[in-house]
Amino acid sequence: MTHRLSQRTFRTAAAVASVGMLAAVAACGGSSDSGDGTIVIGYSAGLSGGAAEYGVNVQNGLKMAIDEVNEEGVEIDGKKYTVKLESLDDQYQPGTTGTNVQRLVEKEGASVVFVPHAGGIKAAQELNSGRTEFLVGAYSSDPAILESGNDLTVMIPPSFDSYVQPFIDKVKTKENAKLGLMATASEFGQEWTKTTIEKWEASGGEVLPKNNIDYGTVSDFAGPVAKTLAGKPDVILVGGPSQPTALLIEEARKQGFKGAFLIIDQAKFEELEEFTDPKNLNNSVGIMPLPLFEGTEKFIADYKEKYSSEKPVNADIALNYQALPIFIEAMKIAGTTDDPKAIREAMGEAVKSVEGVFFVPNKVSAKGHLQADGLQAAYRNADGEYEPFAIEQPQE
Repeated sequence: MTHRLSQRTFRTAAAVASVGMLAAVAACGGSSDSGDGTIVIGYSAGLSGGAAEYGVNVQNGLKMAIDEVNEEGVEIDGKKYTVKLESLDDQYQPGTTGTNVQRLVEKEGASVVFVPHAGGIKAAQELNSGRTEFLVGAYSSDPAILESGNDLTVMIPPSFDSYVQPFIDKVKTKENAKLGLMATASEFGQEWTKTTIEKWEASGGEVLPKNNIDYGTVSDFAGPVAKTLAGKPDVILVGGPSQPTALLIEEARKQGFKGAFLIIDQAKFEELEEFTDPKNLNNSVGIMPLPLFEGTEKFIADYKEKYSSEKPVNADIALNYQALPIFIEAMKIAGTTDDPKAIREAMGEAVKSVEGVFFVPNKVSAKGHLQADGLQAAYRNADGEYEPFAIEQPQE
């Protein structure tokens, strides 16, 4: 079965600017009534610079969930609470994430801090089992997050280990196919690159020299693309924030690349379509666009109405939207807002009673990973149609 996304919508510079100018510290949820308590949820992410769109998407998913949780009412151990989001901009720099997390926990009183990038998550993990304990809401698919053995980390999205081999199987069409490497140079991009190299070579393919670039600072991709194309790749590994990913793909097509793109899960097809001619994305594999998952229509419509937005609504928004209530429900079950260990222990029960949008978690692994059934990805064929396919997830 194949699908096409709805007609393209275009971002205006003003709309993007208005998102980019969000205050470094943003609060969500009204002030609490007299005598009521406040639950502070921390958030450290890139809210400015090249990764701002990604950081704001995750933030908006959290904010939307918090508004709904507050509207329903939160009562824990007989006391009413208002949930509030405190956000700090780390510009995607792990060192800044560490500083932000300390401030959010020690000054703002957050017992849960969400971080949506692998380097920042690892920085937070170095802090949350020392003098101050807090839960890390880890929004990154890097499997190393789970392997750290950090008992106070809850990983939200599927591990990218799930995607790599199925993606290779979709685009590697000959035994000795050459793979070009142009994923983002972030820690997350490097981990994706490392895993893809191992599995590509194991499948009999050839890997060209690394040419990873900083998607957050590089704006002219002509040189790096030319360097990669000189090796005559059949497939190119690309991906980082969606906008620069789209521009890199466009440059590769402009320079004559006719092969396939293997797109890491940070970039989203529905966003890539906004920044380049969708035809440039043909013969590519990546995660499935959110609108193609059953049951997402209402959430997408509600989000667009709430934020007066015509921009694509993607998995980053939806997965965080449905993760936030699980933490609040765990607090209710544990009877505490400030005991991270007790809250973490209650997550397994909490996940069973919270509704979601798609790929809804139904269990928490021993390592702290929210897990669900029915994961899918998509191949965009030569006709511009999306062909969904099932993804088998590794056992944990």
